[in-house]
Amino acid sequence: MPDPTLDLRNLRYVILAAERGSFRRVAAELGVDQSTVSRRIQLVERRLGVPIFERYSGGVCLTPAGEMFLRDATIGAHHLRRAVQAVTCLKRGGQGVLRIGLFVSLAGGFLGESVERYQEQYEGIDLQFEENTAERNLSRLIGGELDVAFVTGMPVPAGCEALQLWEERIFVAVPSSHSLSGQTEVSWGDIAKERFILSAGGPGPEIHDYLIKRLSAPGFRLDIRIHRVGRENLMNMVARGFGLTLTTASTLGSVDKFEPVSCGGEVDHAQKAGG
Repeated sequence: MPDPTLDLRNLRYVILAAERGSFRRVAAELGVDQSTVSRRIQLVERRLGVPIFERYSGGVCLTPAGEMFLRDATIGAHHLRRAVQAVTCLKRGGQGVLRIGLFVSLAGGFLGESVERYQEQYEGIDLQFEENTAERNLSRLIGGELDVAFVTGMPVPAGCEALQLWEERIFVAVPSSHSLSGQTEVSWGDIAKERFILSAGGPGPEIHDYLIKRLSAPGFRLDIRIHRVGRENLMNMVARGFGLTLTTASTLGSVDKFEPVSCGGEVDHAQKAGG
């Protein structure tokens, strides 16, 4: 008989608490009382016979036993969840769902072309994309909330496998009025003293670390500014002289064409306001 203390609902509370570091945050995210989260996790702990969380005033963290349990439990929970999704999708006439974590662009290059070919070959598979930082994507992959994540480097999270797929050339984005605009190639020395602007999400943190690795030197401080904007606005900020940024070859892909949307024979407009 299945053990009710180890069902998917209770495991979900454990996984989320480990990710958020707080029962209170989990309760707020799921819309339940904090006492419910605490009680469910205590049920699991009593069943295991060991505490899986250390409680302190600022939140919770996994014990060594908790880390061991969560490493294996998330894999089992992921497989069960995927089995349920597969059956549900089959009932709807589909073949499954593939959840993909991104922090690189699909505009062009290896990844964009690979996803396009996969979609053509497996029409019954529903591709669901999430754009996050690499760290967040890996966390969701370990927790069973993603099936695959594309990141830089070769991290090997617990319970997962990593495979190097491709490399991309790095480009610096500069405004058209910049002295480096139109150059066929730019050296790191050419841009070391420039101001760089990065996004807080997506590839921003990885680009930040890459700039530090390439340009940091004793007595020299890089000028890096972080903005909570997406790639489109970041590029617009570059064009307007706020600073330079780095990007990769995949972001240089093309959209087929933009056409104005009409409504009743007239071009439709989106109203914008500031407050």
